[in-house]
Amino acid sequence: MTLKLTPLDAALQLFITLQNTSTNIVVMSTTKPVVVLYVPQESDHKQKRELQDFLVPVMFLFHDRDDITLVQSPSHKSAQSSLVVFKGGKEVATVTMDSQLQVRVNKLVEQIGWSPDCPDETQLHNYLSPINVEELLDDIAAFTTASGQRDYVANAANVSSIIWHAFVEAGRPINWVGLYFVRPLVNPKETDHDYILILGPFMGKPACSRIRYQSGVCGTSWRTKSVQRIMDVHAFPGHIACDNASKSELVVPVFSKQGDVVALIDMDCPQKSGFSAEDERTFVKVAHVMANACDWNNVNIPYTQL
Repeated sequence: MTLKLTPLDAALQLFITLQNTSTNIVVMSTTKPVVVLYVPQESDHKQKRELQDFLVPVMFLFHDRDDITLVQSPSHKSAQSSLVVFKGGKEVATVTMDSQLQVRVNKLVEQIGWSPDCPDETQLHNYLSPINVEELLDDIAAFTTASGQRDYVANAANVSSIIWHAFVEAGRPINWVGLYFVRPLVNPKETDHDYILILGPFMGKPACSRIRYQSGVCGTSWRTKSVQRIMDVHAFPGHIACDNASKSELVVPVFSKQGDVVALIDMDCPQKSGFSAEDERTFVKVAHVMANACDWNNVNIPYTQL
């Protein structure tokens, strides 16, 4: 049986563990900044939860960084965890558990700069109000795989609602969440692909009920079999404006076991740069759950266009 990897476990995997690190850290920091996570030598469940709440929200500053070194070390000075930055052989900043997220981010950015996940402050709002990924994935699993529900329409309805409320509860702006299904066309025209995207369950205003293979952000995601995270939809060639209030969009394909796109998870935000790299990683996981939780054979019901 595979144990579930918690957000804290995933975060700690980025840190190398060193014992008696004081001298080593000083030397290491002469070549590039070292961020040290000091943790109590023995932590109970409550302390681990507090560590997760402290560390995970700032991990977007550490992903895909080869210009810093991440080190984990046991703390002998405090019963609380902390992040300490060393540069040029000196300790230059300390981030404590009692500091607000904005303060933590500001201190770290001042010393190690922005990251590939968040290259500047225009995307920072997404990370200051993160969705609860652990709760999101647990809720989706509860209403799909754990419930035994295999119907793709029923699962799409619940998943759309769960995603919507995850953003709302985090205080993140969202104005549309839903799924599109790939259906075969009975009577394709000369300019058509043999398949078409048909609207499924959603949360938000009425949306485009059909999207062609070559059209818009959804069509691009389907055609290229890739995630589309669009910071400004109005700058995207061929964008389909179902709702003019939408400013950014995230589309994630759901794949069959054969590797074909069977559905798309589509999300719209009324702000530019409304979705983060972490959101992208999260909803790729959601798409994977949907792929395995549903029977997709019936999605091939032929569609007749007028």
